Amino acid sequence: MLAYTNSTHLSVKVTYRTLPKSVSDSVDLARAKSKNGGRSLREKLEKIGLNLPAGRRKAANVTLLTSLVEGEAIHLARDFGYVCETEFPSRQVGEFLCRNHSDPSELYRRKELLIATKQIMKEFVDLLNQDRSPLCNTRPQAILEPNIQRHLTHFSLITHGFGSPAIVAALTAVQNFMNESLKYLEKQLNNYQTSGSTHVPGVDTKKEDPKK
Repeated sequence: MLAYTNSTHLSVKVTYRTLPKSVSDSVDLARAKSKNGGRSLREKLEKIGLNLPAGRRKAANVTLLTSLVEGEAIHLARDFGYVCETEFPSRQVGEFLCRNHSDPSELYRRKELLIATKQIMKEFVDLLNQDRSPLCNTRPQAILEPNIQRHLTHFSLITHGFGSPAIVAALTAVQNFMNESLKYLEKQLNNYQTSGSTHVPGVDTKKEDPKK
């Protein structure tokens, strides 16, 4: 486990971008118990190109993510995504939640709800995948309009790059759950149709699914 952890290099650019969001120099930077401690530390930071004006107060709540540099947060999000993709019990959860529905009309209704939900969720995930917030030493070309990208960038800064990738990872697990639920419903509906009944009152069985 310890051998798996790699050291993460922290550049001045990353420090400058993330530090003002989470640090109060009256507490963390001042070393204020010694005379001129804050000024001394501030002068040392200025020598490496990091300028923090005196009297700064933290502009955001401190969270566990505050202790991570962007490289660590991105690594955490990547590993979280891998675990969601490979270990989350999508099939088991999907079948468990669908098994209490046996009436054909309920099965068709649940299928329609899942298909509609998948479409909305796909739009949301596609948006997050277009997020081009600056990370580590990169500043990718923006794809989204500035009026939405700046909010995503703010969220990325607050979470040190963990936020959007982690949400996409979690929603990928939800999408897999919905896919498995649809497979189960299709199987149940096929069994119902082969059992002899060909029509469910109030349900158009010939209606095509929306584009997935």
